[in-house]
Amino acid sequence: MSELVKARKKFQIPDTYVLLVYFILFAAILTYILPAGVYDKFPDSTVIDPNSFHFVDNTPVNLYKAIMAISKGMIQGASIIFSVFIVSGAFKIINDTGAIERSIDFLSLRLKGKIILLIPIIMIVMSILGYLEIIVNQTIVFIPIGLIIARKLKMDPIVGLSMMYLATYAGFIGSGMGPFTVVVAQTIAGVPVLSGIVFRTIVYIFLLVASILYLMRYAKKVLDNPADSVLGTGNYDWAVDVSEDANNEFTNGHKLILLSIFVTFGIYIYGALKFKWGMNELNTVCILLAIVSGFIRKMSPDKMSKSFVEGCKMAVYSAILIGFATAISVVLTEGNIISTIIYYSALPLDKVPSVLSAVFMFIFNWVFNFFVPSGSGQAAVVMPILAPLSDVIGLSKQVVVSAYKYGDGITNLIIPTSGTLMGFIGLAKVPYDKWLKFIMPLIWIWTAISIIAIVVGVLIGW
Repeated sequence: MSELVKARKKFQIPDTYVLLVYFILFAAILTYILPAGVYDKFPDSTVIDPNSFHFVDNTPVNLYKAIMAISKGMIQGASIIFSVFIVSGAFKIINDTGAIERSIDFLSLRLKGKIILLIPIIMIVMSILGYLEIIVNQTIVFIPIGLIIARKLKMDPIVGLSMMYLATYAGFIGSGMGPFTVVVAQTIAGVPVLSGIVFRTIVYIFLLVASILYLMRYAKKVLDNPADSVLGTGNYDWAVDVSEDANNEFTNGHKLILLSIFVTFGIYIYGALKFKWGMNELNTVCILLAIVSGFIRKMSPDKMSKSFVEGCKMAVYSAILIGFATAISVVLTEGNIISTIIYYSALPLDKVPSVLSAVFMFIFNWVFNFFVPSGSGQAAVVMPILAPLSDVIGLSKQVVVSAYKYGDGITNLIIPTSGTLMGFIGLAKVPYDKWLKFIMPLIWIWTAISIIAIVVGVLIGW
């Protein structure tokens, strides 16, 4: 018995890179087990024909191709990978000006023990941006700020990551008007765009409140005793004392840099709403912001250059993870088994009561997001199948849209195929297994809220 206990103690969760390689190989093995199948798409459309499923010759992914998928994953995830480097480099320059740290010191001295209230305020703002889908993957630009705030609050990096990440995705999951998910799904399903927005907004509020309470409880626990951090470390070097003379160090230059940050992201949000700005524009405004901040603090071009490179170095672990995560989807796609999974999963839906069918649709999307970790991509794949099926089983298409939306959104925070997730936790230097330990209770809470919302939707004939 003692030897068994020792063996268990010796077992350690592999590094995130090792885990992703295991997932890539497992996906390759599935291409040998599951039959290959495809759906045809309607002419001149990305929407699939739900009645067109047919089997095709198997295209198993061998070991050589599985390893090659890592390179292909790097290419497919290039826009996010380069954004990680650029944002990290730009914010290293901004951080080196001391503006953010001095402002937090300034607030700490004035708010005393109440500075923890910054967490719900920040989360509400970020959730609204996620609800509007102005900021989703782009949340990465705010994570360095969250990490600095958490460090100053003497909390672990998970708090800094989560106040930005959880809040944004609470808004994203509960969105009633997301142009890249809800609108796409409603258009495919043939229901009026933005219909059902009130019901979904109510669900969003429940998701957000649950997120705030969950993180605040964890933050207070870590604040009271750093040993309670899920990172399980005895070296609490994330905690930084607030200097008593911090007020004297908060100069007009620091204030001007903070103003520049707010103005810059205000411009970006306007551009995202008005002109559909994306990652390229985000990268551009971050570089400009970094240059302006450096000049305000009279940093030389050489100093800014070295700072930028140092920031990029810090992001290597995070950025490369994105390519490895994307490789899993590459393997599944090349093996032509994604459509097969959809086809067999949808078969039992017309054989159970409508409430159970609705819940099953949610669970299906919850799981299927592992294979297609793209909100709009998943809508294009599953909605053409689930929407017509809802007519057969007498289920409201609004409920189907919600089942897709909640299922797609929730598991974005746990699936290893999500390059965004891997990039975020990598940037915060939070191991994947530690992140799961922290986030899974909230995932189950969000899941319960979503199932209740779907069941209520069916019962009230929504």
